[in-house]
Amino acid sequence: MKRSRYQNGTVYLDRRINTWYFRWRDESKTRRAERLGTLADLPTKAKAMRVAEGYRLTINAKGSNKPPVAFEAIARKYMTERMPKRHTTADGYRNNLESHIIPKWGQVELKDIKPLAVDRWFSSLPYAPKTKTHIKGVMRQVFEYAMLCDLFDAQRNPMDFVRIERGTMRQTEPRVLTPAEFSLLLQFLPSVVHQNMVTVAVCLGLRRSELMGLKWADFDWMNSTVLVQRGVVANRIDAVKTKYSKKQLPLDPALVAMLQGWRRMSEFKRDEDWVWASPHVAGAMPYYPNAIQFNYIRPAGKQAGLGNNIGWHTFRHTYRAWLDQTKAPMTVQKDLMRHANIATTMNVYGSAMPEPMREANSAVVRMVIH
Repeated sequence: MKRSRYQNGTVYLDRRINTWYFRWRDESKTRRAERLGTLADLPTKAKAMRVAEGYRLTINAKGSNKPPVAFEAIARKYMTERMPKRHTTADGYRNNLESHIIPKWGQVELKDIKPLAVDRWFSSLPYAPKTKTHIKGVMRQVFEYAMLCDLFDAQRNPMDFVRIERGTMRQTEPRVLTPAEFSLLLQFLPSVVHQNMVTVAVCLGLRRSELMGLKWADFDWMNSTVLVQRGVVANRIDAVKTKYSKKQLPLDPALVAMLQGWRRMSEFKRDEDWVWASPHVAGAMPYYPNAIQFNYIRPAGKQAGLGNNIGWHTFRHTYRAWLDQTKAPMTVQKDLMRHANIATTMNVYGSAMPEPMREANSAVVRMVIH
């Protein structure tokens, strides 16, 4: 049986377009090339070669002459072939790999990465437990993919032995507003658009990306519902967080009246327009929620004497607390929050009926819109 020759391939810079490529020959001896990135993204050949490691593993996957696999090589392969499709999730994974994991473990062979060493490394990191849990999760995914690609012996994932102390616990309790505090906050927001945004956020419990992803076509005025079906993060249109997040929500008549009033005021009122279309880009994209949080919501919270940690997620936590205050059944709360589950019992005993959902939602709206 003929032994396959291990291919290192070559990394070269096409100076006509300032772009790095990885070049190799396939089984038929045909020359192939894969784009690695621009010179701006990869300013040195050393960085381009590190990115090429994932492709090098792929082209040699069927060979019998395989060298030891370093963590960075399989991590690059994972980023190229297996990264989550949702943009924000992929960005988080990539940041954890590039900023934390590869600098520490990139040059270590997979077989030499021992759980005890990783456990002690996590103990030394000056990050919150939740951040460490995210980093560990990405490392686990890379090991899983290495086993899938037969680049690491199939076995129990080494990251299963690593424990993050208080990894599922919050360091601080989330801020929840009372109806009176929310009304006070509205008074310090500078314009109707900002007031309407946060009102919709607290009346529907939407995430910031989902709030900004609303279009007028998502509203069914006849049936008083809205379909949450997309998110916008950093001017990128993306899917909602989970399959449970894509859902029709009930609209209270008072909220319908407020939204239709805003539509009449807005210069962007066609069905295909964003509800919160930004005039700074002629309505092509919605407002940037982080800028609104830092420039308007937090200063308003501080002026209202509510502290300086009021943000978009405050309104989602507040919505959840107010639902509880209405004594809405937990199945109703789960569906209105669009969670995968609140507790196992909630999944086993099924979803809430539409009318209880509407009643619970309306009770929260009446706390906001009198």
